Amino acid sequence: MATLQSLLARTDANAAVAWALTAGLLGAVGQFWRVGELDWAVFTVLLVGVAVTIPVVARTPTVMLPAELLAAAAVPVAVRATGTLPQVTPFVAVAALGVLTVVVLDATTSLSMTPRFAAVFVVVVTMAGAGVWTVGTWVADTVVGTTYVGGKTELMWDLIIATVVGVGAGLLFDGYVVVSDRIEHLRAATGHTGAESSPSEGSLPGSTQQQRRVVRLLQLLLVGITIVALARRNVTLVVNSGVPLAITFVPAVLRREFDYTMDPGLVVWITLATVLHALGAVALYELYGWYDSLTHTFSASLIAGGGYAIARSVEHHTQAVSFTRGFRGSFVVLFVLAVGVAWEILEFASGGVAALVGGEAVLAQYGTTDIVNDLVFNAAGAVVVATLGSAHFEGIAAWLASRVDALVRGGS
Repeated sequence: MATLQSLLARTDANAAVAWALTAGLLGAVGQFWRVGELDWAVFTVLLVGVAVTIPVVARTPTVMLPAELLAAAAVPVAVRATGTLPQVTPFVAVAALGVLTVVVLDATTSLSMTPRFAAVFVVVVTMAGAGVWTVGTWVADTVVGTTYVGGKTELMWDLIIATVVGVGAGLLFDGYVVVSDRIEHLRAATGHTGAESSPSEGSLPGSTQQQRRVVRLLQLLLVGITIVALARRNVTLVVNSGVPLAITFVPAVLRREFDYTMDPGLVVWITLATVLHALGAVALYELYGWYDSLTHTFSASLIAGGGYAIARSVEHHTQAVSFTRGFRGSFVVLFVLAVGVAWEILEFASGGVAALVGGEAVLAQYGTTDIVNDLVFNAAGAVVVATLGSAHFEGIAAWLASRVDALVRGGS
């Protein structure tokens, strides 16, 4: 399979069913509006908009999304209309919208992705959507006085459910593409072809020798913190300094084991992020409320770079994939939000383990405000990289290009 556009169906039977489902979704918009569920009314309008994009662009009503995919997207809408499974249905709906959106983007823009990468993208979109929903509901509760967020535990279970739903939706979509017999209808249905030019690689400031000296000094600082933590038998601090110290040696391992030399400036960037976190674990997180926001923004910028490198490496790997500049930036932000959700789940799990076995949690989580604050500043770091710094990760992307087969199944 070359692209997702092979899923488009040009048959009267499929179109009839798809249009009937679209009409049903329009009816649901009115129902949600009457009962005051404006958020679901808006969401269902989005589904309808995605559904009709293909026939509008193709200029024929017979080219529609596969009816079975549209039906799957309509299920959470129907379930919500009955008032059942209130915690699960929003995230199932987001995952379904993600599936439809990637197919439509692939068919109507210069964007092109393989089914495997699209499945990963669905997972990312669902988790990122949960993060956006968390921030939005918290803001609504704070500003308007709504009661969407019931508490930290309830919020975290929402994020866990969203993650499980996203992974499940990605796996199902990947399996669907494997068994689907709609694999011959390509971009000709909509007539969109072409790809954007690739950005050039950037470099961080400073001479190589100066950058390496900075790295060594920062590593010595981490060694000192780790020694103090061991002397005090502070397990939490050992983890929060020892793990960052280990991360600083990853570039050296890549050079020795894989013959890949990372840009020294980028090594400084990575090392500084780990040191900032270790210093926070020593005392700064407790002394200064703003310090946590600083470290999250800085760390998120590295995660954003990693997301960009992954997306670009897939592009380098296969001609079946082509991402627009706007998609690359969007993917970076969504990827960071998804990783941020995963990190919050890890912190929540750390607290749960500590409660079961006793002792202090290795990763601290202080409440809903802390969770929202982390997600917001994660997004800030992602936006900085997406708009200003993505070119610095082109070297990593090129190196990863031969190692991403798992993300490009179906490509060529």
